[in-house]
Amino acid sequence: MAKVKLHRCSWTFLHTDLDACWRVQKALDEQGVEYEVVKHGFGKGKRPRVEELSGQQKLPVLELQNGEVYREESAEMAERIRAGGIATL
Repeated sequence: MAKVKLHRCSWTFLHTDLDACWRVQKALDEQGVEYEVVKHGFGKGKRPRVEELSGQQKLPVLELQNGEVYREESAEMAERIRAGGIATL
């Protein structure tokens, strides 16, 4: 699979499924997807790069090598990753 950029919060360190960004990162790890972490500010403050990419400020966001951007709620993102779905984006 192509290398992707995982745009996620800076404070993903507890590694629990309560953390939306960790949920997606864990699914990428489980599927052996190569990715680069791009950290963004704490809390729900302004995230200009995320907004530029996806049109909104929520994380996580996946940026594919071809420039496509993928954003859903983290549970749906993780499910699609586990099903091999990011290869079809």
